[in-house]
Amino acid sequence: METYRLKNIAILILLLLNGGLLLLLGYQFLQAKRTEEAAAAQLNVLCQANELSLSGQVDLEQQPLSPLALSRDTQTETAIAAWLLGGGAAAASQGGGIYSYETENGTIQFRSGGGFDGGRLSLEVEDIAGFSYQFFKQFGYKNPQIQTDSLSGTAVAVQEVADVPVYGCDVTLRFDNGTLVSVTGAHVSLENAVVEAGPGMTCVTALVRFLDYRNASGVVCSEIRNVRCVYELQSTASSLRLLPAWRIDTDTYTYFVDCSSGEVTRK
Repeated sequence: METYRLKNIAILILLLLNGGLLLLLGYQFLQAKRTEEAAAAQLNVLCQANELSLSGQVDLEQQPLSPLALSRDTQTETAIAAWLLGGGAAAASQGGGIYSYETENGTIQFRSGGGFDGGRLSLEVEDIAGFSYQFFKQFGYKNPQIQTDSLSGTAVAVQEVADVPVYGCDVTLRFDNGTLVSVTGAHVSLENAVVEAGPGMTCVTALVRFLDYRNASGVVCSEIRNVRCVYELQSTASSLRLLPAWRIDTDTYTYFVDCSSGEVTRK
């Protein structure tokens, strides 16, 4: 009987501890919520004081992205080369992390930083708009801008990973007289991606940084129409990373706030 009572007491103590932890977590959540609401209210006051309006589409509570360390995906490079060269071609190492693919329709080179290009291609294409849309869809490029007549022109799109745009990972296809004549671009893969620790700059903080930049540089704009956390490609000889930044769309230009440095740039 004594053992039974001791077990019940132990269970009761555990329940009380768990209940206390839940209350603590709830209190911390409410405090964080109140802090976010206070920061948002202060931001609105700052915007009004600076004669800058915030669109109702702006979600101040959206969460920042985490930096990602990437690995090179040679299988995808091979698939892209096959699309743009009209057939399979084995990779040939050129040294320095450069691989080239060659067929009778030309040569495309891929670099370790994700970039690729081919300047003397000769792939005949019956429907250049259809070809471009299919290529973009196959390899995750979104928001295409195709400017062509029936036989010549350009097609441009930006890659997205996990539904997030990656700036620095765009691609341009050029056509002349029904022939794909050149390609320049970049592509990355989330295969074997590693999430890195990094500063999680909030949406509100990014907008405050932009306000400071606007006042210091004399930027002319009257409305912030949309804000979204996106990725920017950073590549060196030894690393390939996606770094988060806040994209701020105004009624004049688009600006980016680096989540690590807080630097504001216009692109």
